[in-house]
Amino acid sequence: MTLPNVKEYIIHSLENLYGKEESLAIANSLLSHILSASVLQSFDNIAPSNIAQNDLLKIEAVVKRLVKSEPLQYVLEEAWFYDVPFYVNKYVLIPRSETEELVDYVLKSHPRIESKSDLFILDIGTGSGCIPVTLKNNLPYARVYGLDVSEEALKVANKNAQKLNIDVTFIQADILNDELAALPDFDIIISNPPYITETEKNEMHSNVIAHEPHLALFVSDGNPLQFYEAIVKVAGKNLKKGGYLYFEINSAFGSEVKKTMEKNGFSKVAITKDMQGKDRIVAGLKHR
Repeated sequence: MTLPNVKEYIIHSLENLYGKEESLAIANSLLSHILSASVLQSFDNIAPSNIAQNDLLKIEAVVKRLVKSEPLQYVLEEAWFYDVPFYVNKYVLIPRSETEELVDYVLKSHPRIESKSDLFILDIGTGSGCIPVTLKNNLPYARVYGLDVSEEALKVANKNAQKLNIDVTFIQADILNDELAALPDFDIIISNPPYITETEKNEMHSNVIAHEPHLALFVSDGNPLQFYEAIVKVAGKNLKKGGYLYFEINSAFGSEVKKTMEKNGFSKVAITKDMQGKDRIVAGLKHR
């Protein structure tokens, strides 16, 4: 099979599940992951022999899993975040572009100053570790911590930090129930907590519902701010006066998260929209 034939096979296999445009994007990502650069560069004039049989078998095996709605990132065990490949598996969320926007927002708010050595950062609900690893990679002087309730997620986060040779301290704890008195005081606390309501679950793609960890995704309809309220309480104890709290949010609850922060000692609380024009980031300064 030629490369165009293989590409068409992937798109045709996935089109009913994802639509043509997304199937094309998946095909491009899959082929880029498996085939060599030289093969991809010769797309327009390729002979069947240029695609090795073992590569065709790999592609077919991946497609068989994709048609069962398994996300490509889990099949390849790789997801790109902030131009860096992260290892992912079923125990962690696949990093999203909205979370890249959150990290970018924080980095632009705290420019790289090599001489500063006392910036302490905590990421709550760290999952794959993409947030703390990226922050440490771009703020090498900072001391960065990542916290998660899931032991399996922390294994993934540690693997990513080690693979990229990034020094992050990971902690297993439940912010809803555990005391965090042993932690240092932080200058920045950042979190992308579970924020999708049970009602909204019906609007989500089957590959998310069937494969990504519900623990990291969903909250009850009756208490959608559960994690925000808990993290604000953590910030009340573990965030320095003059420190910053950054949230990724459900776009439906921006004003509620803002009010929760303002009621608990935060000022200059601002809601920022994402690239799709939806409320996505809430940030504030602890003033007491």
